[in-house]
Amino acid sequence: MTELPRLPGHDLDARVDELVGLIRRRTDVVPRVGLTLGSGLGGVMDALERPVVFPTHELPHWPRSTVAGHAGRLAVGHWQGVPVIALAGRSHRYEGYTLDRVTLALRVMHALGARTLIFTNAVGGIHRGFAPGDLMIATDHINFIGRFGLFTTKELVERRAGRRTATYYSPALRAALQAAALRAGVRLQHGTLMGGHGPTYETAAEIRVASALGADAACMSTVPEVTLAAELGCEAASLSCITNLATGISDAPLAHADVTVVAHQAAMGLRKILEEYLREMAGR
Repeated sequence: MTELPRLPGHDLDARVDELVGLIRRRTDVVPRVGLTLGSGLGGVMDALERPVVFPTHELPHWPRSTVAGHAGRLAVGHWQGVPVIALAGRSHRYEGYTLDRVTLALRVMHALGARTLIFTNAVGGIHRGFAPGDLMIATDHINFIGRFGLFTTKELVERRAGRRTATYYSPALRAALQAAALRAGVRLQHGTLMGGHGPTYETAAEIRVASALGADAACMSTVPEVTLAAELGCEAASLSCITNLATGISDAPLAHADVTVVAHQAAMGLRKILEEYLREMAGR
C-alpha cells in the first residue's frame, strides 16, 4: 500500500522553536509587524534602524531561495519606532518546497510576536486598467497553488471544531494602508490576486480564464502565506507591484530580469506607504 504524505506537526513546531531561540539569543526586540519582501523589493529592508541581520543560508531548516532578486536575509529592527521583522528572499512552491517550508518564515515571525503581517510581491497585471509600475493592494485571492501541507494536523482539527476566517485580508489593515498611501501621495490600485504554481508565466488562455474568474493580477507566492497568517489570527495584507502585463494583455515578451527592474523602480512608492503606515502605528 502506498503511504499517504504526512502533514507537518511536532517536527515543524520544533523547527520553529529552534529558530525562535536562535534569533532571541541575538536580539530582544519583539516585533509587532512582519514584512515579506518580493522580487526586486528587498531594498525596502534598508529602512530598518539598527537591524540585526541573519543571512538565511545560515539559519537551520530555512529553505534557500534560488530566484534572482531575492536576497536571502532576515532582519529584526525598528522602522519609524515600530519593532519590525523583515524577510528579503522568500521561497516558492515551484522551487520544490512543500507549503510548510514555504511558510516557515511566517510561523517564525508569528512565534516571535508579530501579529500584523504584510506581504509584498511582483505580479503580472490582468486588469486592463493596470500598467507596469502600479501598486495594488489585494482585496481577495484565487488559490491555484493549493493548501496541502499548509496546516498541521492540530490546526486542521481546530478548524473543523469551528474556527473560521471570514476574510483572509484584514479590512482594517487594508484601510490603514490605503490611508497611508493617500498621505504619501502614492496611487494604490486594488484587486484580486490569482496565485499559481509557476515557475513559467501563465499562457494567454490561462489569463483569459483568470480574468473570467475575477482575477486582476497573477502571482506565484503570497496566497498560501496570507491564508496561514489569517488562520493564525494575524492581520494580513498584500501589496503588489505590477511589474508587467500578463500574457495576452500585452504582446511584450516576459522575462524575470524585466520584472526585477520595474520592481526596483516601484520600491520607493512601496517604502513611502509602509513608512506612513508605521508612523501612524507608532502613535497608537
